[in-house]
Formats: sequence, C-alpha cells, structure tokens
Amino acid sequence: MESRLVKELKLRYEPVAVLLSNDKPEGALQSKEGQWSCTISLFIAAAKGGTSVFERKTTGCNGGKVGLGFGQFPNYPGGIEYFLSVGKSGIFEGEGYKKSPELGGEYVECLPITDIPYQYVIFKPLSQIDTTKEIPALIVFYVNTDQLSALTVLANYYRPGNENVIIPFSSGCQSVFLIPYAEAQKENPRAVVGLTDITVRPMVDPDMLSFSVPYKMYLEMENNIEKSFLEKNLWHKIVARMRK
Repeated sequence: MESRLVKELKLRYEPVAVLLSNDKPEGALQSKEGQWSCTISLFIAAAKGGTSVFERKTTGCNGGKVGLGFGQFPNYPGGIEYFLSVGKSGIFEGEGYKKSPELGGEYVECLPITDIPYQYVIFKPLSQIDTTKEIPALIVFYVNTDQLSALTVLANYYRPGNENVIIPFSSGCQSVFLIPYAEAQKENPRAVVGLTDITVRPMVDPDMLSFSVPYKMYLEMENNIEKSFLEKNLWHKIVARMRK
C-alpha cells in the first residue's frame, strides 16, 4: 500500500499497520511462550520492515497483554496500584509513575481495557499491506518531533476544534494499541501520541515518538494533503533541515 504521507514527511521508518486476525502470519517475529518480552521491541521491528505477531499465550508481559487488548490485568502480588506508585516495602519497588496507590488504582480504572475477539494482533509494515485482502485497524507512525508536529497539524487541518490529538499518560503498548483502538470505536476518533512511557524510552530512539490513528482517520489524512501546509514553503524548509 502506497502512502503519500510517507513521502511528504520523509519518514525514516515504515508506518506500522495493526491487524486483528484469527489467522497467524507465517514467518512473523514472535515472543516465546514463558519468556518476558516487551511489545515495543517488536513494534520497532515492524517499523524497520519486519512483521510481528502477538497472542495471549506468548505475550509474556502482563501489562503487554492489557495493552494489546487481551483482557484485564491479572492479580499482581501486592496490587498493581502499588506497583505503579510506591511499591511494597521488602517486596518490590514501585515505578513512581503515580504518587499514591489510590491514584494508581484510579488510573487503571480509566483505561479502556478490552478483550478483543481475535487470536492475533499483527504489526506489519504499511507498504506490505494489500487492502484487497486485509484492512488494518490502526496505523502507527514512528516519527521524530518535526514529523510529529506535521501529523498533529494535519489531524486538525480538516476537522473542527483543536483537540483532535491526545497525549495520554499510559504504557507504551497502551499508547500504540489499547487507547487508539478505543478511539477507533468512536464516531469522531482522535489520534494518540505515545511512547512517552519512561520504561520503554530506552528501547526507542531518543528523538522518536509514536502517532497512532484509526485506519479511517489515516485515510482522511492522506486525502487532505493536497493544498495543505505540506505543500507550502514553511514545511519544505523543515524538510530541508531534516535532510542535513
């Protein structure tokens, strides 16, 4: 599948199409059952041209299962709300992402946790998508700050208001899949900026973030490039800077 956005943004990495399926792609990268692994490393592999697949039994990170739409958090020893905040003395150190267990618990309650009716979540480079055979649920861009700025402006260019893009506090996988997937169920979905999770920042390039959109919104953005700022001189100046 060709994308004019890839050309106009001078993307370094492939946009990643997120597919939901009951059929497992052959030869895809996948975590091994019984081993811990992070969703984001396999997302980046897809942005570099590979295909990654996730299923419940091989997603070793409990938070990753939630982030990929594979159901509710399992019971954490001592409670997930303590893991997110202050920890439990002598048992585990908290992440310090929420000030108190109460705030940690409230954050979990705010998440659009779901159990998708599919066996597999697939991350695949957009250029390898054949829309006569498969339709993505989401498109996720892996972008630098200049490209993120352009995507944010474009997402607001053809729509009313100024809040068509959100940056929620979330884990990396929640920002790439869970929250954008919830947005995709809405009549007027918003794009989601992600990979701000401190836990996953060491896994990504220091100048990079994600920008996830429902597939329908991605198509709208593609169709609204013409006559937008992407065809004007100010953006071309930024493109020239990125080439250096």
